Amino acid sequence: MDLIEQLTTETFPAFCREHGLKCTVQRLAVFSAVRQAMGRHPSVDGIWADVKRTIPTVTRESVYRILNEFDGLGLVARLDALSSARYDTSCAPHAHFICEVCGDVMDHALPDGITPPGGVPGEWRHLELRVTGVCGKCLKLGRKGT
Repeated sequence: MDLIEQLTTETFPAFCREHGLKCTVQRLAVFSAVRQAMGRHPSVDGIWADVKRTIPTVTRESVYRILNEFDGLGLVARLDALSSARYDTSCAPHAHFICEVCGDVMDHALPDGITPPGGVPGEWRHLELRVTGVCGKCLKLGRKGT
């Protein structure tokens, strides 16, 4: 079970204190939005839109900063090199299928016990495999991209 699944809005303040953070209204709102988006790989803008429903004055920069804090704490994993930063609530090793047409990101399980190839020059912390192509939904719609 991922760390974010173990936390609730009731236990999140204690988690923040354990990591030297204040449990601000903004952090709690971002945490709640990320929890609600589990499995969907939300973007900063998607989380920002969710948070703005309860805190209309929150800035995109605040949401971005909080998401990056969450990444550093292992609550989410930042997925770079996409059209925009996306965040994943599953920090366990797994694969992603990224549709080159619609941009959807879908999780795919990896075999248990998979590790990086030998010779990693340091202590590895995150393993991710990315597969790109055209998703079934786009193929059904005849959208095959370039």
